[in-house]
Amino acid sequence: MEKPLVSIITITRNRANLISRAIKSVLNQTYENIEYIIVDGGSTDNTKIVVNNFKDKRLKYYYLDKGDPSLQSKFGFSKSKGEYIAMLDDDDEYLSTKIEKQVELIETLPHKYGLVYCWMSYFDDNTKNYIKIHKTELKGFVPQEVVEKPTVSGTPTFLFRRKVFLELGGGWRGDIGLVGSDWEFAARACQKYHVDFVPESLVNVYINHGATRLSDSEYDDREVKFIKFHSHFLNEFKNIFDKYPQKKNGHLYTIARSNFLLGKWKEAWMSYKRLLNNNIKIKYIILPPYCLLLRIIRNGKKN
Repeated sequence: MEKPLVSIITITRNRANLISRAIKSVLNQTYENIEYIIVDGGSTDNTKIVVNNFKDKRLKYYYLDKGDPSLQSKFGFSKSKGEYIAMLDDDDEYLSTKIEKQVELIETLPHKYGLVYCWMSYFDDNTKNYIKIHKTELKGFVPQEVVEKPTVSGTPTFLFRRKVFLELGGGWRGDIGLVGSDWEFAARACQKYHVDFVPESLVNVYINHGATRLSDSEYDDREVKFIKFHSHFLNEFKNIFDKYPQKKNGHLYTIARSNFLLGKWKEAWMSYKRLLNNNIKIKYIILPPYCLLLRIIRNGKKN
């Protein structure tokens, strides 16, 4: 009996110097019934040449004129045929047994389990030194636990049932910014479906490689995106936050912090007041002077 097809999607742009590692890690999976879909969002470097140097019929490359991560992820899904869907960032890599172990797990689970994940290890790409491991152990039905902080998150750790991926929109949302999109995606899945995990790190995540990340932006633009994302989170999961108000502290803190850094004083103090009404911590009390100091430092760099 043929094993189920797994579609792996990578979105990329101008990563010719990095993407080979991701491609090799996918094509070297011990689980062979895969298709690997790479969606290039308008690269102007040699990304296409690098990808085409890999001669494997399972690898499919698509070029779009515009680099939009939401559109790229949804386009990749539209071209997929797999019973299961996985994602891999272009600067990271799978360990060779990642897909095999996750398929083995999800095939034993009832359909109320919509996704499985694994742990991921962080490395410095310059020194190759190990930094930390993201080691979450949530399983079962965990709708409240996943909205407080990005526990069940990490784009390359997921393996979704196709039906669930489609229900969630077939890719990252385009109306909340790229920052945290994997967290939001998994959190929505966990409102309806159970989750489980393979208890080992099967993904290597690399930072400090010198390349611009898809979610990177200038200071002000980044803070605007943080406000947009965390405000969306508070609205999307309002029913949970109304029942468990302490779980929204992290979101309120980030919104207040970003507004302070942007100099949006009215919005900042409103969010800050909501935060203190929920809980008072030293970290919260020193937020305004801390942000003022950061503004001074950032303005100095701009000048």
